[in-house]
Amino acid sequence: MINAKEVNSKRFEKAAFGYKQEDVDDYLRELSIEIAQLIKEKEDCDKKLDVLADKIRDYMKDEDALKDALLGAQRQGHQVVEEAKQKAEKILAEANAKSDEILSDTRVQLEREKKILANTQKASGEFKRDLLELYKEHIGLINSIPGMVDEEIEEEEVEEEVEEVETEETEETV
Repeated sequence: MINAKEVNSKRFEKAAFGYKQEDVDDYLRELSIEIAQLIKEKEDCDKKLDVLADKIRDYMKDEDALKDALLGAQRQGHQVVEEAKQKAEKILAEANAKSDEILSDTRVQLEREKKILANTQKASGEFKRDLLELYKEHIGLINSIPGMVDEEIEEEEVEEEVEEVETEETEETV
């Protein structure tokens, strides 16, 4: 590549009927100045290009680091989601087992309570029946005592009350 110094130092031989030496020298000076400016601009552009190339390399490194970080975050995110699913399944399984156990215990307790209720109802019915029989027996004994007419009326009222109680008992057991 020709530089400004070479253009300035270049000398031509004089020839007959050639160009004017002054015009050629002026033109060569102008060319020399312009070449010097172009070389300076090229050097500036090369420096800028080097700076930009360095920045691009830095950006590429940063891009690679960001890609790696993103991939790492995605992997970790997937891992966290998977662990959460596993924990949720475990908790759900434990809750289902516990609820099944509670239901089973409740059913057993319900059956016990039903038996107790049936026994209590049976005992209550037997008690009422025995009590009514005792009342009838007492009324019979009371009737066998000779007495006044008022007592006979009272006896009828007692018998009616006993019949009402028996009717209520029958309705309760049904």
